[in-house]
Amino acid sequence: MGDVYANGLEISGKGSDGKTIAAFPDVCFTPPENPATPPGVPVPYPSFGMSGDTDKGTSTVKISGKTINIKNKSYLTRTSGTEAGVAAKKGIITSKNTGKEYFNSWSSDVKFDGEPVIRMSDLATNNHASPQGNTPPWVHVLKIKVGRFTCAAILAKLDIVVHPYKNADKHCESRDQSKPAAKDNKYQQSDHIIQNACFENARGTGGIKTFKDYNMNDAPCVCLKDGTRRGTEHGEKTAAQNEWTNNQLEKNKNPTYEEVREANLEAMKKAKAPHMDDKNGKEHPALDCLRAICDAFFHPLMENEGDDNTQTRTPRGGRFKQPAAGKKARK
Repeated sequence: MGDVYANGLEISGKGSDGKTIAAFPDVCFTPPENPATPPGVPVPYPSFGMSGDTDKGTSTVKISGKTINIKNKSYLTRTSGTEAGVAAKKGIITSKNTGKEYFNSWSSDVKFDGEPVIRMSDLATNNHASPQGNTPPWVHVLKIKVGRFTCAAILAKLDIVVHPYKNADKHCESRDQSKPAAKDNKYQQSDHIIQNACFENARGTGGIKTFKDYNMNDAPCVCLKDGTRRGTEHGEKTAAQNEWTNNQLEKNKNPTYEEVREANLEAMKKAKAPHMDDKNGKEHPALDCLRAICDAFFHPLMENEGDDNTQTRTPRGGRFKQPAAGKKARK
């Protein structure tokens, strides 16, 4: 399938390589079934969906001759990962295993056959027997594009590896214990693209009110060289973030999501200088890629989905306080 994009995100369809990877937990009852465990043993499985199993997609507009996933009509005919959950009850909610996948979000302005299309990063729920799924919403993964190039190619040229924090060990170079830290040129640390402290009152305590479903382990990160010493990638990004935080503390008000996103992208420029410096006044496309990745993760978590004016927390600014409805943040 030729890659086609909506809002810079690849469109999902029967001919695409879209995946919903390890939606978790998909709890299914699993043998043995005996007097001690009559319905079987409830086991949480990861659930997977593939866009090649698309059904009920577009009938007139197609990509490479194949149907496209659209709002409230399309679904994936099966999921995998729960094959062992074959006790009589099966799924704890839907009483199914390997059930269908349905989509829960879509483009706001790109429509085929009169319905919004499904894209990279839109959410899906798995193992359906009815409108209710057996898993929490999970991201449908395809590609992101900026200009004529895919973000995978753009970021790879800068050695930028984006990953969820929980998978840091799989992507970032670990410390060589035989060398002093200052002489280990390959050592990398996983760092949140947007500071974790903007979304949690304290590390690991869960999201602030405006991002209540935020989880630091799922948030997008990059591998940066070395620790936090100045002159290293991680050190330069941290210094830029601290400078922004100091200025923000003087303002005595909550920053918006857009403000913290742009401040942290500026910090990424410092980490990767001079490679991401503006040339001829034009922003490096890698920044647009990172912006799209952050938006794909954070927009669905907002109280008002996709509202870039959603308030966040200032790092080192104490507990997050959201102004009462109808009131503006303090000036």
